[in-house]
Amino acid sequence: MRLSSMADYAVVMMCAAARHCGCHAADRPLLSAQQLAAETGLPAPTVQKLVSKMSAAGLLKSVRGARGGLKLARPA
Repeated sequence: MRLSSMADYAVVMMCAAARHCGCHAADRPLLSAQQLAAETGLPAPTVQKLVSKMSAAGLLKSVRGARGGLKLARPA
């Protein structure tokens, strides 16, 4: 099976987000797009683009505000 580079990056990002699956608990901070880019080694603009697409698809949930960030929309 062949994947496009963007699909491959999306899988890498979802795996990284799943490693932080406890981040929806009140005692753990949410994951920022910059943290996700640093952890995966992907360029920040690519991560931003994929975060918006995955949020629209219902895979990630974005929380706004000072304590906002990203989390999985469903448990891993």
